[in-house]
Amino acid sequence: MVEAIVSMVVGRLTDLLIEQPQLLHQVTDEIQQLVTELTRMKTFLPEADSRIYEEKVRVLLAEVRDLAYDSEHVVETYLVKALSTTGKITQWMNTRTFSRKLKDIQRKMSLLFNRFRDCNIKSTLESPESSNSSHRQPGMLKRFHTFTTVEPEIFVGFQADVDQLVGYLVDESDDSYPLISICGMGGLGKTTLAEKIYNHSTIKTHFAGLAWVSISQKWQTRQILQRILIGLVHEMKEEIFTWDEDKLVENLLQIQQKKKCLIVLDDIWTNDAWDSIKAAFTAGKSLSKLMLTTRNIDVAEYINPKGFIHQPECLSPDQSWELLQLKALPTRGGYLDIARDYKKMEKMGREMVRNCGGLPLAIMILGGILVTKPTFDEWKKVYDDSISSLKEGKGFGKNQQEQLFDNLIRSYNVLPPQLKPCFLYLSKFMEDEWIDAETLYQLWIAEGMVLSSDKREGETMMQVAESYMGELVHRSMVQVRFNDLESSLTKFKSCSLHDLMRDLSLSKAKAEEFSVAIDLRDGNDIHQNRSVVSLIAYTRQLVVYYDGNKANSYFIKKPKYQQNRSLLLTNVITEYESHPLRLGSYFANFKLLRVLSLKNVRHRRRSVLGTFLGTNIERVLGSLVYLRYLSLRGSNLITFPWIDKLVLLQTLNLDVPDDIFESPVSSNGLGKLGFLRHLCLPPWVFLKSVKNTKLRFNGLSKLETLENFNTSWCEIKDLPKLSGLRKLKLTAGGDYDDVKEMFKYLSDLALSANSSIRFMSLVIRISGDPGWRNDPDMIRQLFCNQKFSLQELEMDGKLPELSEIFEEQRQQLNHNHIDVSLIRITKLRLWRSCLEEDPMRVLEKIPTLRELSLFLNVYKGKEMVCSAMGFPRLTNLTLWCVDNFESWRVEKGSMPVLQKLYIRNCSKLVELPEGFKFLNSLQQLILTQMPLKFCDRVRRENGEQGPDFYKGLCWKDCSSR
Repeated sequence: MVEAIVSMVVGRLTDLLIEQPQLLHQVTDEIQQLVTELTRMKTFLPEADSRIYEEKVRVLLAEVRDLAYDSEHVVETYLVKALSTTGKITQWMNTRTFSRKLKDIQRKMSLLFNRFRDCNIKSTLESPESSNSSHRQPGMLKRFHTFTTVEPEIFVGFQADVDQLVGYLVDESDDSYPLISICGMGGLGKTTLAEKIYNHSTIKTHFAGLAWVSISQKWQTRQILQRILIGLVHEMKEEIFTWDEDKLVENLLQIQQKKKCLIVLDDIWTNDAWDSIKAAFTAGKSLSKLMLTTRNIDVAEYINPKGFIHQPECLSPDQSWELLQLKALPTRGGYLDIARDYKKMEKMGREMVRNCGGLPLAIMILGGILVTKPTFDEWKKVYDDSISSLKEGKGFGKNQQEQLFDNLIRSYNVLPPQLKPCFLYLSKFMEDEWIDAETLYQLWIAEGMVLSSDKREGETMMQVAESYMGELVHRSMVQVRFNDLESSLTKFKSCSLHDLMRDLSLSKAKAEEFSVAIDLRDGNDIHQNRSVVSLIAYTRQLVVYYDGNKANSYFIKKPKYQQNRSLLLTNVITEYESHPLRLGSYFANFKLLRVLSLKNVRHRRRSVLGTFLGTNIERVLGSLVYLRYLSLRGSNLITFPWIDKLVLLQTLNLDVPDDIFESPVSSNGLGKLGFLRHLCLPPWVFLKSVKNTKLRFNGLSKLETLENFNTSWCEIKDLPKLSGLRKLKLTAGGDYDDVKEMFKYLSDLALSANSSIRFMSLVIRISGDPGWRNDPDMIRQLFCNQKFSLQELEMDGKLPELSEIFEEQRQQLNHNHIDVSLIRITKLRLWRSCLEEDPMRVLEKIPTLRELSLFLNVYKGKEMVCSAMGFPRLTNLTLWCVDNFESWRVEKGSMPVLQKLYIRNCSKLVELPEGFKFLNSLQQLILTQMPLKFCDRVRRENGEQGPDFYKGLCWKDCSSR
């Protein structure tokens, strides 16, 4: 781990020399010498790390780590002062101070080299094997994951269990089981088995409502009930968040009586967790059923002694080898060296997999190690290591869970140095939390964990970070959810850790003194625990979870955390009354922070950042001059006049949930943020229409991500200057001339030769007549010009008929079809289009369209037709206030992958189309503000099936309001 830290510091200093040659020109030689010495020191670390069990070596490594951090801090201090001052005398004093501090670091470094010799620790440069040593060539990370395709799901050995449990769940006889429990040790695959059952087509057909909630060791009763209800009636999400526990329980009981529901309680640990929510489940006979997973069979028996308890068996030797082979040798001998040695590798693999005890997770982790070692010799080394463990008594005679943890530790130990801190960083997030991948990459980069030396030609640091995630996924150390592979800037949407992987990450983070997490939700006073306070004071990575006012005793006291460089502060409960006290005083000593996240931090005074019960937080945050990452997502801290002081910022997230009535920063406040790569502005800002108050973007040439750019308060003329933009989310409104001006500057950006745009999302609102009707050419360009990289489009205002918009393409194609080959839109929303012709016959031919929403007078006609083979990739369809809509025809083959249909206030629609019986993938039908007669044709209030229900036998949820 120390090797990774030194590599991070070397990479960061090298990048600064490249990025700031003018500001650092007076000290370039000194910094380069420092980089050389740190690089030399890194060559001693592999052997030192192998002897970390020796106390004197462990102390030595800690000193190396601290010296690397100090080196970075000295250079950063010089840079911040150079960026902030212009006077020659001040610059001269800054240079002298830097030279003095650097000489002190060099003296300490010399002493450390002597200590290495005293401990008989050799450099890899002195090793006989240096010519073959990977440590001599710290170059680019070897990548095994290409992101070209989603890795296939691997499921071995439990299909019979799936079939059996599905049968029990759909059984409606008098002696059927109201509860199914899946019990077993960690790593056995309980959650995977439950997911297979939950997503089974028979389950979707049988149950009208499905809900899944993970409970885990840390649980909140109200949050559990909210998640279950949202799963059953998603359209009431906003209301559900306002209900107290009694109302949540009442509504859950009513819903379970009205329709068949399957509710999954995943990973429930204790009887207390069940006692806190059991009032929401009927004790008598019900059509609804429960399924739970737990490591503790006593919990299952406590919840319902009459329930069916299923304990999956471990995999057999043959099944274990099959699973290992699918993970470690997906090509099954497709490479020449593997084909030649396949039989020998199989023999070794079968022996190694015996040590996994039949636990799927252990086998997948072993496969994750072997999949990055595609030769016989590399497999032989892993095999020899496992045999050594057996000879030391660490194998077959041990408990299965201990065997599993041995494999987990080995998977961490063989990680390349740059991946270790990235894996440990995941321990900072809550159990069962799905972490937004893009946010995580920005955090990794701000922390210096992503090395520019791993960049390939044309890559950004975000792409390098995603390659790191891909390697962790390839090794089966991280679980991920995927974005759309064709349209998304990142391939991974979010990530999470299996609870045992999280245990590993936590234990290693503690052992490596990497980070400390404080959980204040229990109301304990951390300040009373001296050992914890001491640990917090010296850690560089701090995480604080709190729950509203329970944390006040912690925030009241002014901390002395001089070493902290990263602080993630998370309010787990997001109600408006939740607020930590004395935040200004709390932050006063965090002078060295480079990462600060204030997630959901809220206080009652929303109009100003200001002072509340302590030091002025506005002034304190403005003094955190080393910040690379600042996120106020979900908070109501909304004005930032000090922003220009944070000259090293790379990520600034101002995605606050409230509408605000002044620009969050001064019009030129962003100009000094030359390092800024990612900027998320507030979604809504209402300004007086004074043009000279608009936010300017001069000086942000390195900006890659810009979200919530709004032409009403952001200067549209600055857009063409942002040539490095890869992702843009823009909202434009006003009359036609305003929108036309926006389109001119947007075109200058997107169509320029050096444009980097890869993802664009536009919301365009034109007020008054004639709307878009006089300029179909502009709409054609939006839809069809690939350089716009437009994936998401929302248009509000009168449109020409869609057949007119694509008239030119229709002529070229003999009037048969519109030219769809260039259209790459995946999400389309239309408002108040006033179309006379059926829009479906044009929109259904867009091959990439995933989500379509038609709102408020979008179509004046009475009939819509979805043709066979139309909408080949559509998954979500919303029809809202299509007033004259009476008849809908859906032909066989249309919308083959549609999953969710939301129909709201289409008051004249008579019935569901007959063709709905062909929509085999439809999972959710939501009817809101529809005539009672229409809803009764689908499902009546008492839960009985209406005459139209047969048209959608595969729905998992049909709800109406």
